[in-house]
Amino acid sequence: MFAQHRLARVSAAALLALLGAAASAGELAALKAAGFTGTMPAGGKVVEDLISTLQSNWEWLIATGVGLVLVIVAGLMMFGSQRAPDHLFRVIGGILLILVVIPAVLA
Repeated sequence: MFAQHRLARVSAAALLALLGAAASAGELAALKAAGFTGTMPAGGKVVEDLISTLQSNWEWLIATGVGLVLVIVAGLMMFGSQRAPDHLFRVIGGILLILVVIPAVLA
């Protein structure tokens, strides 16, 4: 019984992946048929600069947030909190998960 449910789930996932691949190929063909060449249009540099600025701001916000969390945990450790090492290991584990594990799984 369990094997049948598992087979059904795997089959459904494979079908969804196949349909997704077919849909994306169809969209690309439609864009090419509409005249999409893949070159940047006039004024595209402005949008590229805007996205670059937003990305830089986002990276700065993440770095600032992580820095603040680490300062708070260091303060907890200085004042003798017994749970501070737990928080520190969770923060480090979360950072490693985001920076190492998730990109490795997605690659």
